[in-house]
Amino acid sequence: MSIRLIEGLHLTATQKRHLAEIIAQGWTEGHSGRFRYSVAPIEGDPSRFRYHWRKSERDDWGRPVTREGRGIIECLPAPG
Repeated sequence: MSIRLIEGLHLTATQKRHLAEIIAQGWTEGHSGRFRYSVAPIEGDPSRFRYHWRKSERDDWGRPVTREGRGIIECLPAPG
């Protein structure tokens, strides 16, 4: 299974792999390390999903902040 970014900012290969695994398991949420992911199927297009990731970290002054990313991905079957 491969993930193709349709809308949103860059996703790393690791993030794509995590999203693919969440979708393959049939889950709507998952986490890996400090990243938390959620996915939701788009009605009318079974191969596309809305994603949202969150990462907790600290700013330069030690205050907690949350980085986020949202967009749309397409989940394609593995070639072969």
